[in-house]
Amino acid sequence: MRDRIGVTGEDRVEETAPLDVTPPEGAERRIAVLERALAESQAALAELRATHESLQDMLMHARTPICMWRGEDLVYSLVNPAYVASIPGRQLLGRSLRDVLREVLGEEAARGFWDLVNGVYRTGSPFLGSEVPVKLHDAENGCDELRWFNIVYAPVRGGAGEIVGVCHYGVEITDQVQARRAAEARAEELQQSAELIAAQQETIRVLGTPVLPLAKGVLAMPLIGPLDARRSEQIMEGLLHGVTKESASVVILDVTGVETIDAQAADAVVRAARAVRLLGARVLVTGIQPSMAQVLVQLGVDLRGITTYSTLQSGIAAAMGAS
Repeated sequence: MRDRIGVTGEDRVEETAPLDVTPPEGAERRIAVLERALAESQAALAELRATHESLQDMLMHARTPICMWRGEDLVYSLVNPAYVASIPGRQLLGRSLRDVLREVLGEEAARGFWDLVNGVYRTGSPFLGSEVPVKLHDAENGCDELRWFNIVYAPVRGGAGEIVGVCHYGVEITDQVQARRAAEARAEELQQSAELIAAQQETIRVLGTPVLPLAKGVLAMPLIGPLDARRSEQIMEGLLHGVTKESASVVILDVTGVETIDAQAADAVVRAARAVRLLGARVLVTGIQPSMAQVLVQLGVDLRGITTYSTLQSGIAAAMGAS
């Protein structure tokens, strides 16, 4: 660099060294590290903002009511459209939960709900509610209707871990609850039907194998319809119980109503007669028609010790005479 200085009318030229402004090599490295850190922080911040916007968008489009209260007064700081729709016609953001509850539920009900949410804020312990019934306004139908939710009230924490608010999140399970209740009601109906059928079957059993006292010591059991294994047992039980209860000496088994006789039916009559005889009572079988008698002979049924009559009337007359 050249400077011109005038001395005694003459020009003198001085040479000066240029200034060195290049930063030291160590400083350059530190600057490069800081620039990379700044770029990484900016990228992380952009990613966090994108994540926040995505979550915000998801919460706003969720069909279940979601909101957040902040501060000791639990002021609404976030509400999604589903939550707003459940409490229509009210400004929520910036208002205290207590004030909104008083308007919606009344003083007494609001107190209990406030204590619940405030307890989560004070203690940090979340509340998990299962099948909580909630009466919400249905905008489409223009009326309130009862719905069921699984509800979570969870504490919201700040950067230092301190509790700064409470978040409300609910999953509607109305369809599941109604389906389960319908199934339970159906099961109860089926149980009642089963009990009714059992009672009817017992009535049929009693009517199908009635033991009728005709006179002191004389019983009659008219048999109607087919005689299967189960009914044979019922005949046996009914006869033995009747003979013991009435101290009967004569029992009339009337088979007039038995349309067909087979080996099983014949065996049932014979076994019942033998069982009665073991109790000391005499057995009369009435109503055996010629065709039935022929079948009994063909089956080789042993009717020894059993007195038979063609009609019930003749059997009754014999029994009265014997008694």
